[in-house]
Amino acid sequence: MAKHLISIDNLSKKTIEDIFNLADSFDKQLNKGHQNDLCKGKIMATMFYEPSTRTRMSFESAMYRLGGSVISSADTVTTSSAAKGESLADTIKVLQHYADLIVLRHFKDGSTLLAAENSDVPIISGGDGSYEHPTQTLCDLYTLRREKGEIKNLQIAVCGDLKYGRTVHSLVYGLAKFGATIFSVAQKDFDFPENVKKRLKSKYGVVIKNFTKLDEKMNSEDVLYMTNIMQSKKSKSAKKILKESDELFPRIPIEYFDAVYITRLQMERMQGIKSNYKSLMSYLVNKELLEKAKKDTIVMHPLPRRYELSYDVDHDKRAAYFRQAAYGIPIRMAIIAMFLGLVDFDIKLEPHQQKGIIMNEQCVNTNCITAGEENVQNKFLKSDDEENMYRCFYCDYEKVIRV
Repeated sequence: MAKHLISIDNLSKKTIEDIFNLADSFDKQLNKGHQNDLCKGKIMATMFYEPSTRTRMSFESAMYRLGGSVISSADTVTTSSAAKGESLADTIKVLQHYADLIVLRHFKDGSTLLAAENSDVPIISGGDGSYEHPTQTLCDLYTLRREKGEIKNLQIAVCGDLKYGRTVHSLVYGLAKFGATIFSVAQKDFDFPENVKKRLKSKYGVVIKNFTKLDEKMNSEDVLYMTNIMQSKKSKSAKKILKESDELFPRIPIEYFDAVYITRLQMERMQGIKSNYKSLMSYLVNKELLEKAKKDTIVMHPLPRRYELSYDVDHDKRAAYFRQAAYGIPIRMAIIAMFLGLVDFDIKLEPHQQKGIIMNEQCVNTNCITAGEENVQNKFLKSDDEENMYRCFYCDYEKVIRV
């Protein structure tokens, strides 16, 4: 049975560390100019229903660097039979005969899980609606490991569009898995959706406090929250916070963060919002703000950027986002080799979803794959903590169902 990468939670912490170690090995080979034919005779298909630069090209580059071949559909919506109305399930059922591995990006939440149900070859998510982007998170975690030494106990500010940004959804699960402390920074209505918050709390016991911007004025409750965080992590800054805890901080102290991770507004997912982009988000990170940060605080961004990250940060050594993009090659080489079963170590994947209960109910998420795909039986999973609450098998959105 094929193993698929749909969510970052498909991978145990041990498996992620194995991927990192393999990526280190591939990176050394690349730096020495060594050729690799590990995937000679293998074919990878990339099916992208949405635009992509880094994800698609880094996957294709990774496969070529492993000696394999690529068949690609860069604009699947218009250049494949999807333009004629072919369902995703039917496309995958055919494509699995043409390739040994499929990398899929789709605009509907839960699309890669549906694809996995219809494929006998591995499905790797290259971005799944507003749901998750697990391979980007592997790049992000690898960047933190390379830049900061280890991930545990790092204090990370995750900023920008946290509601629609699939990258940060996978990221916070990965950070929680490795024991980092997470702060969310998002404007009103762009904080993490409830299904992400619930999953963080139920699986990892993590509750994230949201601020609306970096350097925001803090009240006494915020000060107490940050004091407790620093105490629990035994931070060197805890004494300073405790000493000042009876005063109001003028801002979220950026100097306490080891990394600032920023994302753009996902305008393509904001149905009905006609406001100017700049009116929704001004610079969150610029040279002036970064001057207040620690000398070793790194700035990360999955790219592309718009107005949330100033170009005047690019020449600062703490700007890690282009290195972050470069790490996508060895990481995705490791992912390809692992899911094709071409490397000699155990692959222990955590189960992504248990079997769902088929119900004659509609998902409340209008962007769920069940709302756009014909002949998909709606399935739900019973919530553990609330009576009559069920979550969609494909996209995790919750709904009250009385049975």
